[in-house]
Amino acid sequence: MTAPCIHGFRTEECTSCRTCPHGLVASRCGRCIRASSTPAGRKALLVARGEHPSEERGGFEIVYVPELSGWQVRSDDAPISDESYRSIFLARKAADDLAAAASAKESRAD
Repeated sequence: MTAPCIHGFRTEECTSCRTCPHGLVASRCGRCIRASSTPAGRKALLVARGEHPSEERGGFEIVYVPELSGWQVRSDDAPISDESYRSIFLARKAADDLAAAASAKESRAD
């Protein structure tokens, strides 16, 4: 895993920091901005990104589900999630919220 950028995200996922195929920062590259300004262009960019690595966060696994075009948060207790998230950032926030709720529940039980 790469080190996070100054915005707190992995560099290849940060809109402001990732490098485009043209060797520029993607948010400043005119060719990339034009290519992503149409729905078809955005979909082509998503397909070109390739694999989506799963990650562990707060005791939960965050995995990409291609059939949903989104991310799901899984725990050991419930292997299938009811909710899916459009971005990895929302899935990370959900995992953090679930971990906080679980720890609050444990502290009340003690």
